Amino acid sequence: MSKELHDHLFRLLKEAVDILRQYEGEVKGEWERIGEALGKRNARVQEVFSTLCAFVQARLLPYGGDHPANEQLERIAAFHPEMVIFSLNLMENTVHQVLKAHASAAAALHPAVRYLFFKWNEWLLYEVNEQSFKKSGDSPWKKETLWKDAVILFNEWILRAQTFEESAAHICFGFSYFLPFTRCALFQFVNQERTAIGLHGHGVDNEQIQRLRVELDSIPMLKESVGKLKAEVHEFRHFRPIYVERASEQFPNTYIKPFDLASLVIVPVYVPTEGRMIGGVVLDRGPGRFFAVDRRLFPALMKFGQSAGELLLKLIEAPVRKKEGEEHEPLSPREIEVLKLLADGASTSEAAEQLYLSEFTVRDYISSVLRKLRAKNRTEAVAKALRLAIIE
Repeated sequence: MSKELHDHLFRLLKEAVDILRQYEGEVKGEWERIGEALGKRNARVQEVFSTLCAFVQARLLPYGGDHPANEQLERIAAFHPEMVIFSLNLMENTVHQVLKAHASAAAALHPAVRYLFFKWNEWLLYEVNEQSFKKSGDSPWKKETLWKDAVILFNEWILRAQTFEESAAHICFGFSYFLPFTRCALFQFVNQERTAIGLHGHGVDNEQIQRLRVELDSIPMLKESVGKLKAEVHEFRHFRPIYVERASEQFPNTYIKPFDLASLVIVPVYVPTEGRMIGGVVLDRGPGRFFAVDRRLFPALMKFGQSAGELLLKLIEAPVRKKEGEEHEPLSPREIEVLKLLADGASTSEAAEQLYLSEFTVRDYISSVLRKLRAKNRTEAVAKALRLAIIE
């Protein structure tokens, strides 16, 4: 690597460290709150998460030679790598949320934070590898860095897409090609996450997938799982895949028979910077094939879901083109959704709860709506929206 590029990338890391320092109090408070919540579910997960929070807070940068905090490396080496990766992802997503709530230029700061935690994953896995090899020749850490190669390949592939339809197709192909799965179906949540509509399929009849409209209430297991995931976005800001060993015991026959479903993995498609789940990906290994899932795949699956979510959200929320004669700047679908809730009398907190967003994010949408409609307050914005037939 050239010195110029090396220096530039190191400046990005320093920028992310400055962000952590600037919002140290709030980030630490959020990490502590999440640690307490994790402890109510699993003491071991809380131990891993809290240890890594303290380690990262002490070092900030994953480089720089010896550091008193390095004494924790041997302890970290005893943790399962999946738990470490889970914790680092959870920590990163929390920082994104703090930035989203408090930084006016948050969009420009997210890449630095993402890069810092990417390097933390890379460096920590390497260091723990070294620690583990000293203790045992057979460590679960040995091959744990390979998932990152799949994520890099997937990200490069989906970014080639130019339209929403191409993005859906690339996402489905990428899940099947870069991971050990044969069939993939991508769904988008609508109707406040109560309905999933088929967008695209790979390794399966695409038109058949696009005709699907799944009411989550009709699948109790899926409704419960999505409900838990949506609760976790507030509590943990993290989305884990769901493994279904026997689909016939959980799904209606109307879905089992046409696709000959056996075992499944359902991957949430989410956007951590928005605290939103916008859909899901269903994966299997072919008609009638049962399989056990290797949980070491979960870090890659979560990152795939995040990358897919961020790409799709840009296209989903692309401003609708102005209709001829309109005198206002076009509103995005999410802004219209917020407007509808305001028209129904919802407060900011009630709108945030219904949309599974933070109050800060909803306020941002409201401010944008007022500006675009040139309205002085919410009441005037709703009145204008009704008059212009933006909402009914």
